[in-house]
Amino acid sequence: MNTKAVLLVTLGVFSVVLLFGANSAAQVTRHYYIAAENVNWEYAPSGRDLIHSSLIPKPWTNFTRWKKTRYVEYTDGTFTAPKAQPPWLGVLGPIIRAEVGDTIQVHFVNRADGSFGIHPHGVRYTKDNEGAHYFGFDGTAPGAGAQVAPGGSFTYTWIADDDSGPGPSDPNSIVWWYHSHVDEPQETNAGLLGPIIITRKGMANADATPKDVNREFVTMFMIFDEAAGAERGLMHSINGFIFGNLPGLVMNLGEKVRWYLLGMGNEIDLHSGHWHGKTVRFHGRQTDVIELLPGSMATVDMNADNAGTWLYHCHVADHIDAGMIATYTIQP
Repeated sequence: MNTKAVLLVTLGVFSVVLLFGANSAAQVTRHYYIAAENVNWEYAPSGRDLIHSSLIPKPWTNFTRWKKTRYVEYTDGTFTAPKAQPPWLGVLGPIIRAEVGDTIQVHFVNRADGSFGIHPHGVRYTKDNEGAHYFGFDGTAPGAGAQVAPGGSFTYTWIADDDSGPGPSDPNSIVWWYHSHVDEPQETNAGLLGPIIITRKGMANADATPKDVNREFVTMFMIFDEAAGAERGLMHSINGFIFGNLPGLVMNLGEKVRWYLLGMGNEIDLHSGHWHGKTVRFHGRQTDVIELLPGSMATVDMNADNAGTWLYHCHVADHIDAGMIATYTIQP
């Protein structure tokens, strides 16, 4: 006879159901409290082109601050205390994490002006939890979480199943997108987008970070259009920063570093992320350039064994000139 005892343990932002008995397992539900909020975003906080130690060049000289809408994480359901996030995440929303087998619950509040939602890539969900607004050819209506009106809220439930996790040739964690999907092109350009990281079963720490790396970075290559196509409003950014203003890409000599690369945007968003000073491991080969299309995702590993400060940039010539360039540092 298969007898089970059930114990619910709450640990910060996640809860664990422990099933004791034959074929027992720990079932984890991870909770995230995320709001959509209007913000003023500064693409060059230093006010300078830090790569060339000069002023921001024309036509962007006096046009680096723009209104955006972002996903902001809070510590709990009161939505009163914003949760700190690494400075290098920049304009991106918080990292949503899970281990294969976990359930993710995103408690979403819309504090912005328009109707928005959250649509995830990679994870499993029902129609109500898809977070995308459209009608099917057969008349199928959008799910309940497709769009959340200003001042409204919705709790999304997603499953990190086997198909959400790393494949046989992948590293032990991989990255997926999440973003608003009512008017997707307009909303991703506004800044409503962020990363989901899923770790292989048995390879995750308690907080779902992977056990096999010392450090992680997420970088998004995207040209935000802030002025209806005018050059002064085309922000060729990495995580919403231009001309070397992306902060915090710092690691220690000898660390194993996992980089998650993301692409989003329009037909001009054809990017090729390139590291100076180091190569990375990608699908069984060494390279120092990763090709990105809009909506694409890539995960690579770096052995940080070459101390120094190095360029990290898109290799498209026009994008370099327009500021899609940063630096990373390997500390001795």
